Amino acid sequence: MGMQDRDYWGEWHKERDQAKAKKRAKAKSVPLDLDNANPPKLWGADWHWSLKLLVWLCIAAVMGVIYRHVLKL
Repeated sequence: MGMQDRDYWGEWHKERDQAKAKKRAKAKSVPLDLDNANPPKLWGADWHWSLKLLVWLCIAAVMGVIYRHVLKL
């Protein structure tokens, strides 16, 4: 390993360390918005289980009516 190789090796490590320091500083400077970190809940996600069951039963009934109507044609 020659003198130039050692100089280049030292410069490479300095550049790498500087890049890591910039990345750490950038990561620390970005504030975390914990209120908006998660996507909003879907409509009906916080309903009681019995209401959800009633909605699914209505959907099934409508699908059954559509299925019978299509078969009669």
